[in-house]
Amino acid sequence: MEAKATIIGSLFEKTEDYTKNSIDLVKLKAIDKSASAISSTSSIVIILISTLFIIMMVSVGGAIWISKLMNNSYSGFFIVALFYAFLSIIVYVFRESIIKIPVSNMFITHIRKDKNI
Repeated sequence: MEAKATIIGSLFEKTEDYTKNSIDLVKLKAIDKSASAISSTSSIVIILISTLFIIMMVSVGGAIWISKLMNNSYSGFFIVALFYAFLSIIVYVFRESIIKIPVSNMFITHIRKDKNI
């Protein structure tokens, strides 16, 4: 009878160890996915900031160039502003298909990547 009790006790200990290890594994996987998503997002943000700075410089240069072509010191800036206003309206109208769905799919794909820890 005592042998059965030690076997059952051993089984409970192994089950407890398995449960703790499973919980630890889930925690580690969650940490890995979170760290991966954060690092990916931060690199995208850095690239986005750099790209926006380049676009800003090109816009100012283009506005000055258009102003010189039109012999008017402010018309180039208004034309560039109208271009960006038109672009903003297009992005707003198609924001679901241009921004929301691709970004959501990117995050879901990135999070669902299966990595071995």
